[in-house]
Amino acid sequence: MDARLQKALDGDIGKEALTASEQVELVATATALGAVVRAIPVEPLPDLAPEVLRQIRARAANRPVAAPVPAKRPAAGFAEWLWRPRSISVGWRPAYALAAAVVLAVLITANSMRPGRALLPGTQQVLTQFVLKAPDARNVALAGDFTGWQPAFTMTRTETGVWTVVIPLDPGIHQYSFVVDGEQWIPDPTAPSVNDGFGGLNSRIAVLTPDSRGL
Repeated sequence: MDARLQKALDGDIGKEALTASEQVELVATATALGAVVRAIPVEPLPDLAPEVLRQIRARAANRPVAAPVPAKRPAAGFAEWLWRPRSISVGWRPAYALAAAVVLAVLITANSMRPGRALLPGTQQVLTQFVLKAPDARNVALAGDFTGWQPAFTMTRTETGVWTVVIPLDPGIHQYSFVVDGEQWIPDPTAPSVNDGFGGLNSRIAVLTPDSRGL
């Protein structure tokens, strides 16, 4: 992992110190870490003190120690399990601290990484991938109505000359274009084109939420 992203996850630097592409990578990394943390069991450690005390008293009374009878565990719904108080020891379970850091990073980044626009309450953004095949390009950036038409997102090049970036977008219709080598504005050849009002073309994309895709 990049050292700057690690510092951002640890809280040593703020997300505003990262570049736009690093902020996007931070969201992806935090999401992946969150999936790992959710897979870690969160059951509290068993309390052995009553059983140890019982055996001490039995031996003191010089009588055989009966095998402990497992207590029946009552069924509990998800809501009851979620809100049940738990004793947490950071020394025993360091994953809790990591989980808190991941959740905080996801909430802060998802709420404020959109260039020039705050995320409205209740808005469900969708991670959207943009791809351009440009093997001769030295650098490629993404600009659109969601960045104020500034080339705010730097794209990453693969070995085959394909440039890609994944960013969070609000649901709806968006216009965008690729900026190649800081000068040439190129529409997406795989997307519908619209007139940009200046004699050129932009590309158009429809971003749907997961719920609306199922309709």
